[in-house]
Amino acid sequence: MTPHLLLLMLEVLAVGALVSVIIYLFNTWIKHRERSWMFALRQDNNKALAPLRISAYERIIVMLERTTPQSMVMRLSVSSSNAAYLHMDLTKALREEFDHNISLQMYVSDECWAKVKRAKEETGELYKVAFTRVKADSTAAEYAREILHLEATVGNSAIREAVVAVRNEMGKHF
Repeated sequence: MTPHLLLLMLEVLAVGALVSVIIYLFNTWIKHRERSWMFALRQDNNKALAPLRISAYERIIVMLERTTPQSMVMRLSVSSSNAAYLHMDLTKALREEFDHNISLQMYVSDECWAKVKRAKEETGELYKVAFTRVKADSTAAEYAREILHLEATVGNSAIREAVVAVRNEMGKHF
């Protein structure tokens, strides 16, 4: 091999190494820019989502408070003539309140939403148990008293746990 050819091969190798370093640095710079753009985008999204999240937390708390047995019995027992109608009205109102606010799950964690769902299910179960403890022809007032007595006896901790979960989650974000 001639020295001239050897020198040419070294120059090509040096140029190749230089191009590789430039490509590596350019790719690193691009990745850095992408990360900074994504960070800025996330910050903008968080700024835009913050009021929506706060509103969602508020609405979930309102829903949970509206679905407490005491609140629902006070609201609905007046319009019902007997236990069967009151049971039907309570079950329907509980389902509608939850269905109306179902989209709020987008703004809370899966664990938090699971507690909200459990609160709804336990409240519905409390209504069912109370309904089995009254006679078929009982008045709405008797059924309402049984619901409140049962709640006072066994409690309905699921609603309190859901409220605490929502408050804790909000505290983490704000």
